[in-house]
Amino acid sequence: MKTTRRGFGTIALGAAVGAISGTTVFSRKANAQTRAAHAAGVYDNGIIQLNQNESARGPGPSTMDAIHSHTTKRVGRGYSPDHVNELRQGIADYYSISIDNVQLATGSTPLLQGSVRAFCDADKTFVTPMPTYSTSLGTARTIGAATIELPLGSDLGVDLDDLANNADGAGLLYLCNPNNPTGTVHGPAAVEAFVRRVMRENPDTYVHIDEAYINYTRAGAMETALPLAMEFDKVFITRSFSKAHGLAGMRIGYALAQEETLAKIRGAWGMGDVNMLGAIAALSALEDKEHIAWEAQENAEIRDEVVGFFRSRGHEVPDSNTNHIFVNIGMPAAKFREGCLEHNVLVGRDFPPLEQTHCRISLGSREEMKVALEVFAKVLG
Repeated sequence: MKTTRRGFGTIALGAAVGAISGTTVFSRKANAQTRAAHAAGVYDNGIIQLNQNESARGPGPSTMDAIHSHTTKRVGRGYSPDHVNELRQGIADYYSISIDNVQLATGSTPLLQGSVRAFCDADKTFVTPMPTYSTSLGTARTIGAATIELPLGSDLGVDLDDLANNADGAGLLYLCNPNNPTGTVHGPAAVEAFVRRVMRENPDTYVHIDEAYINYTRAGAMETALPLAMEFDKVFITRSFSKAHGLAGMRIGYALAQEETLAKIRGAWGMGDVNMLGAIAALSALEDKEHIAWEAQENAEIRDEVVGFFRSRGHEVPDSNTNHIFVNIGMPAAKFREGCLEHNVLVGRDFPPLEQTHCRISLGSREEMKVALEVFAKVLG
């Protein structure tokens, strides 16, 4: 779920905190101030944004070159050539699968919404661990589907046995791997055993494996479940260019699955239209393996430093395989968030049922996290 970015300084602190829940506080004057700030190269009104799991570094140089080149030369001609199909083919080639096994969307959101609408209803339950990424659960509630919310394990990891135990009569099981917000991950053997058990015991149940953070995982921690999606028509995975590829603002996501499964998902909900410039950027980012490796290393070093900071102060933090951490701060997330915002640092929203003790903190740049750690020390006392 996205949090709308709001002004700070001329807008009261209470209004800024209210923006986290989606409250609109912008006036025309505030909009004008924001435009002026952007023109001067100042973004987010000086607030360090650690509330959304985006890349603090953005796309790599080759992707920026591609964006700039097509912005100046091709942006007025969006109908030909068809770079969107070129991206779809590029993704297929990257994974050595057919183009029919690739579904593009404007971010991952339409894919999550479409899968729930396709496979769940009042009689076909949506099953999810909690806390995890909540778009699918929100969609299930919106359409009146039956839902089952399962607690995480003591290590804040997803309990795969518990998830499989609740597959009877379920339309869709959701597994975010690595998990958002906890950053925990399951390796390939555990995921394969889970999928094969569900397919054996409940062959009519679909399994969605959300791999949005796979590029940030520690070496050997996990592998893609794509082979399972190509083996079983009830298994599909989703990915996003909004994380390690640094293209959150361009809204590009995709699903990988068997053709008939993708047809059901897009038949249940609109996937949006990926635009030409986004397709060019995504194709360049997909091919830039050097930048992705650098991004993962940079994130890992920052992650280790931030985790070490909290653990040295006695706070429990699960080992993260993402670009965010989930910390037991020993106070309500809302209180910690408000305290940090007083110092121009914005951290994550509430994640029930752990919102009274834990907070998700997205990882910014080295410079941002240096400032943020000083703020955290002040707020935590």
